[in-house]
Amino acid sequence: MAKQGFPQAGKFTHADYLRLIDTIYYHNRKYYVEDDPEISDADYDDLLRLLRQVEDLHPDWIRPDSPSLKVGGEVREEFPTVRHDPPMMSLDNAMDAGEFRAFHDRLVRAGIHNPVYHVEPKFDGLAIELVYENGILAVGSTRGDGETGEDITHNVRTVANVPLRLLLPNPPQFVSVRGEVLIPLADFAALNAELAREGKKQFANPRNTAAGALRQQDSREARNKKLVFFPYSIARLEDSQKRFTEELRFQNTIWEIVLPALGFRIAQYHCTANFNEVLSYYEEMLKRRSELEYDLDGLVIKLNDTRQWENLGSTSKAPRWAIAYKFPARSGITRLERVVYQVGRTGLITPVAELAPINLGGVMVSRASLHNADEIARLDLHEHDYVEVVRSGDVIPKVIRALPEMRNRQARRVEFIRNCPECKTPLVHEDVYYRCPNPDCSGIKEAYLQFFVSKNGIDIEALGSEWVGKLYRSGVVQDFADIFALSKKVLLQFEGMGEVLAAKILAAIDQRRQIPFAKLLAALGIPNVGEHIASVLAAHFPDAESLAAASEEQLTAIHEIGPTIARSVRSWFSERKNRERLDKLRKNGVTIIPASAGRVSDAFSGKTFVFTGTLTRFTREQAEAAVRARGGRAASSVSRKTDFVVVGENPGSKAAKARELGVRILSEEEFVAML
Repeated sequence: MAKQGFPQAGKFTHADYLRLIDTIYYHNRKYYVEDDPEISDADYDDLLRLLRQVEDLHPDWIRPDSPSLKVGGEVREEFPTVRHDPPMMSLDNAMDAGEFRAFHDRLVRAGIHNPVYHVEPKFDGLAIELVYENGILAVGSTRGDGETGEDITHNVRTVANVPLRLLLPNPPQFVSVRGEVLIPLADFAALNAELAREGKKQFANPRNTAAGALRQQDSREARNKKLVFFPYSIARLEDSQKRFTEELRFQNTIWEIVLPALGFRIAQYHCTANFNEVLSYYEEMLKRRSELEYDLDGLVIKLNDTRQWENLGSTSKAPRWAIAYKFPARSGITRLERVVYQVGRTGLITPVAELAPINLGGVMVSRASLHNADEIARLDLHEHDYVEVVRSGDVIPKVIRALPEMRNRQARRVEFIRNCPECKTPLVHEDVYYRCPNPDCSGIKEAYLQFFVSKNGIDIEALGSEWVGKLYRSGVVQDFADIFALSKKVLLQFEGMGEVLAAKILAAIDQRRQIPFAKLLAALGIPNVGEHIASVLAAHFPDAESLAAASEEQLTAIHEIGPTIARSVRSWFSERKNRERLDKLRKNGVTIIPASAGRVSDAFSGKTFVFTGTLTRFTREQAEAAVRARGGRAASSVSRKTDFVVVGENPGSKAAKARELGVRILSEEEFVAML
């Protein structure tokens, strides 16, 4: 018998499978919601392992709420848009007690004489919306512009405490939950420590790391970031049984009863009718800020009675019944040691202030961006000035002012350099920026190589920017093709490189020895050719040779390729050294996979498809891939140039737009018949 009284995987019945899922969900609730686990982590892992074994044997049993989906593995080429109903609004800010008092007084004048406040943490994370249909997670999306966000369901599924199924018998037909995704500070520190051991570039801050994880194409990347979710509101709830009618009238009962009943863990909050008590709680949380498990940048203060929300309404941007009482930016005074200049892969020069290290809210800051020459002039920076540094939004260190009263009288003004710090070529002034025009500049080449191996390039995960820099400066790697000629013997010559790390780097390189042509094009750093344009070009030209031979007229004849992009492509491929590097890439064991390798036919050539609603026989990505495999184009929005809109269950506004424009609408069955 397996753990927890289940048979071995090969002896499972479908009823056993359903019971196993229910058991795992029970233990999820005990762990994440009630904080009262009944089994060890090892026993829980055994249950998950058994579930995956059963699903390997019976793939037709796999349910959309299976806990195995938490592991990740789904890969998306793009992120469809999702419309929020109602919109996800921003909050007005109070920066001090006076501004919070003004908010309070407005409520009193509006007739709410003794407002009861629900005071909750303002997490410094990424706002998302979760939509559940009949209790199953249907869509997870980013806030976006408030009206529409990006569909990140594949990544949201991997967040440990996001239930794939609501933990409620006979769940509501529809419920949308909004909240913040973030990384616990301890997990963020452990993540960066691991990157440091591997010689990789560390993440800048928890918020950007969480946001970046949720926008990964491969959901396994999100799974590895230890993300957690805290809900803050129910946006819509449609329940024929009319449960929670009373509880939904007050924010505290939504937090105490509704959200936990649905299966969500809530954060600490404070409820009071005393204005001064809100101020005291703010001061208490501000003092405890550095001790907390998560990054906060303030408190959110809402009217506790949700019936008052509708009466007060909203402005065009923010509700009138809530405000964000922000913590002061973490700032301090330190000494400017010097200004250094970084060269980007396009030659752009960025000034950076190197500072005497200063602790800002538990983070040691020793560098801050100065942006450009105009910013240095605005600050009137002098050598070794004392400067005020702030972590703006608790994230990005920035020099906000110099202190001339503490300045040495003989100190000279900091003047922006006129020659490249790497190759000494005179810089070119473009708008507010300076750029090195020398294509052979060592700084540009090093930055270019760092981009080539990055996530936006071909994504050699184990080869961080620091190691790329060492390899380039030593002369071992001079261009991107040299990366694929590295050996363990060469790597082990470098200080700090051990057997394990060398093997890991070489394994990561080997995983990229087969590169899709579109991926390679995006990584080559051709001006104006990003990921999307690279995929457009790869769809029309199967390999580098055919693209290199294309004229500007042939290129501009392609939808989305304008004269500027065409000139950039022609210029890059006209350089003999660029063509030679591609040849060397092949000689070093790299196979460039043409986009046409997965081509089925040209049946949809020249046709544009848009998908809306939930498809039953495909994921959105599979349907779009089927279109591209037949020579067609998959778009994310409907226009007069759209040929077909394929409508699944619960379609959004795209179907209405198609009817308005007279675009042909297909059911999923009709689309399958076309395939």
